[in-house]
Amino acid sequence: MRLSHLALATCLFTLPIADAATLPAFAAVTVTVTVGELGDLSVLHTLVADTQALVASNDLAGAKAKITEFETAWDNAASDLRARNAQKWDAIDAASDAALEAVRADSPAAISDTALKALLAQLDNPGAANAEGVVTTDTSGKPLPCEDMLAKYRAVQPNAASLDDATKAKVVELEAKGLERCNADDDKRADDFFGQAIQLIGA
Repeated sequence: MRLSHLALATCLFTLPIADAATLPAFAAVTVTVTVGELGDLSVLHTLVADTQALVASNDLAGAKAKITEFETAWDNAASDLRARNAQKWDAIDAASDAALEAVRADSPAAISDTALKALLAQLDNPGAANAEGVVTTDTSGKPLPCEDMLAKYRAVQPNAASLDDATKAKVVELEAKGLERCNADDDKRADDFFGQAIQLIGA
């Protein structure tokens, strides 16, 4: 038995070793890993990025299935993430709600893509300015007074005249939701709705 092992070892050591130049080349793989106070959110980030790619290819059925995968993973992690930092969790959760609604509403790809970009931005940097630079919190992470966000929205609202009908309708819907939450003293949700409307207007 020992001799057979020795023979096998000798065989292995005498096998030719390929020169590095002859080895097949493999494409580099870029993986986004977000590690911070909430921990590693890369799995969630990947699910959203995959959804975005499906929306871009006009595979709405696939996008809906993929965003549901994200929703399940997000809900399963909610208790742990909220316990780590409730404000940052809430910032991602609000962006998550907007993305889920946009993808599931058979909206034009541009609308869904805007919401998904905002969600990716929050996963990368929870509580920071959203994907289009619309700041909805103060320097401490506290939501801005919804009246201030409403004023920002009103300032760019005239630019909505150049949007297509579907996007205009979405802006009007977001405005109505923002006003409803503002009247209910829910600054966080109101700010998010007004911020999404500003994103769609692109101003």
